[in-house]
Amino acid sequence: MAADAIKKTGSILFCDIRNFTSLFDERDPIDAVEFANSVLAVLGETIEDYNGVVDRFTGDGFLAHFGFLHDTDHHALLACNAAISLRKKLTEINSARYFKDESVITIGVGINTGVTAYCEIETKQLNQKTVMGDTVNVASRIEQMTKYFMVDILVSESTYHEVSNQFIFKSMPLKSIPGKKYPVQTYWLTPLNQ
Repeated sequence: MAADAIKKTGSILFCDIRNFTSLFDERDPIDAVEFANSVLAVLGETIEDYNGVVDRFTGDGFLAHFGFLHDTDHHALLACNAAISLRKKLTEINSARYFKDESVITIGVGINTGVTAYCEIETKQLNQKTVMGDTVNVASRIEQMTKYFMVDILVSESTYHEVSNQFIFKSMPLKSIPGKKYPVQTYWLTPLNQ
């Protein structure tokens, strides 16, 4: 039986590869594996450079968290620095892809900070530590909002309040998301942050 869940405050980061399905439509599935190793794994290592944990790969992206496995009061700062580093790493990846005549990749990143259940899920064949709760769900919704606003990195109001004096942000219009009574305020972590 799995150990009891613990409630901790941390930061959740969702990263999604844009148009992943169209990139591999009617192509050999081995191509997708090679892509995962050459792109997703590299982006995942960038998360680890900032003491983050890649919780799981989702095929076209990943869920990562900061402050749960490794205790820190600066999880929001680490998550934002990791997101900026993802942006830089993607530029390097795209430069290499350009010279190989491969399509350019874009990503969407959503970050949210809050109390989350850090727990262990077990089956007969699986033992996985993961994060669950509203903070995780909202981070996923915020990542999806990057498409709507046509930006690459959005953070929640709670994340913004943790790091507002350390980065350059642009406030975005309020937007409703499924499951929330009131519209959500987000902030674009602009490319002026280098």
